[in-house]
Amino acid sequence: MDTPDRAAFALLGLARRYLGGTALSRSETAASVLRALIRPLLGSGTGTAAFRGMRLEVPTASSSIAAGLHGGFYERLELDLFEELCARSGCVVDVGANLGVYSCAAARLLPAGALLAAYEPAPGNLALLRRNLRGNTDDRHRAEVLLQECAVGPTAGTVRLGLSSDIGLHAVTLDGSGDHTVPQVALDDAVPALLAARPHLATLDILKIDVEGYDGHALRGARGVLARHRPALMIEFSRPQLARCGFTGEEFVALIEECYDEIHIIEESRNRITVCPPDALLRPEYRSKLLNVVAVSRPEHRAVAAAWAARGGARRQPAAGAVAARR
Repeated sequence: MDTPDRAAFALLGLARRYLGGTALSRSETAASVLRALIRPLLGSGTGTAAFRGMRLEVPTASSSIAAGLHGGFYERLELDLFEELCARSGCVVDVGANLGVYSCAAARLLPAGALLAAYEPAPGNLALLRRNLRGNTDDRHRAEVLLQECAVGPTAGTVRLGLSSDIGLHAVTLDGSGDHTVPQVALDDAVPALLAARPHLATLDILKIDVEGYDGHALRGARGVLARHRPALMIEFSRPQLARCGFTGEEFVALIEECYDEIHIIEESRNRITVCPPDALLRPEYRSKLLNVVAVSRPEHRAVAAAWAARGGARRQPAAGAVAARR
């Protein structure tokens, strides 16, 4: 990478630091600015990013993902934990697998006999996912990989999917609009079937969900799975995105609290990990932010997450209710 390229990615890094995680960072204006910066560096169409030992095909039009992968900073904190957990897991479910950053990492790190089930309803994303998995795994990687071309929600059925020019912004719509009708499954149906067909797998170890505001609905359809298996849960939280899908932050937090008493809030843009009760997500400072959230319950997951958080200099934060009570 020459000096102008490094300067451009340094500018992207600064924008990420001060705007990342805010509603502005997900706006069409921000996407247009990122595309204007990225295209002179990478050209139009699809490029290949060298990232965490993988080579990932990524469209330049997917501005935030392309910048993060080519710049080497895409969800670094969360991927550090995800990879460490994968190396000691037997079953991983990736909901909203997109082009396959997490799925490819899991397929490379899961032990022989393990299962990766990746759910992705958008046809273009699924094609990218297949190519990236094929390009980043070989005979040395012995985990089973199962690709499911469907959405994940509260019940089985069909939903409408709205497609964006940015593959990271495809989203389920609830108003009847959208470009495609796609099948939908509930994890409370799907996960027991996956495990029953594989008697050597006893439990779901990791559940990652990133579905552009439909996350609450996906959680609602996984209440039984969460209660029974207590997987390490990695999920996106954004009150504006949840609201677009007819879900509230309070409903989201209540679902998390059913099975988890502590979460880790990841602010990648600020290189910050916050350890807190789930209802800290309702604090005013997070009202418009987009956050990655990790929830762990099983002792082995708590140990790994605690060590990871300590390495990241995590801070502790009280519940939102505790703050209000002191005022």
